[in-house]
Amino acid sequence: MATVAVVLGSKSDKDAVSDSGMLEILQDILGGRGVKGLSFETSICSAHRNPASLQEYAEKALENGTKVFVGVAGMAAALPGALAGCTGMTVPVIAVPLDEHGIDSCLYMPPGVPVLTTGVGKPGLRNAAIAACQILSTGDGYLSTSLVNYLADNEKKPEFGVNL
Repeated sequence: MATVAVVLGSKSDKDAVSDSGMLEILQDILGGRGVKGLSFETSICSAHRNPASLQEYAEKALENGTKVFVGVAGMAAALPGALAGCTGMTVPVIAVPLDEHGIDSCLYMPPGVPVLTTGVGKPGLRNAAIAACQILSTGDGYLSTSLVNYLADNEKKPEFGVNL
């Protein structure tokens, strides 16, 4: 059972996800929480080439307790909106366009299709991991503490009087 489902539209998106550090962030914040059933999984399913399989996957994921979907959107970027449709808009879907080709598809959702976009490319993937954990931490003190600790450990400290 995965609480966060990271769905890639194509195998060609794997390197971007792996290189971004997104999965390490999810592991750092959710890690060790398996006892309470919080985890993540990654899958590959195209909204264009496999729409029936995407629908089946989303339904099964919801039945198994998925609370947040992250749609990694390359090229045409239909995946996040399709995931929202497959879930009946009942759970948060976070969109991450991998490049300029997917930005419009992730940002311009029709009314009633709430898809969140956290940025583009690798920074967007990292932000999506943190946003998914923010959503899950609402009402969960232990996870909230884990998130706060992660953020503190990864804070960018200010530097004053720096000679450039």
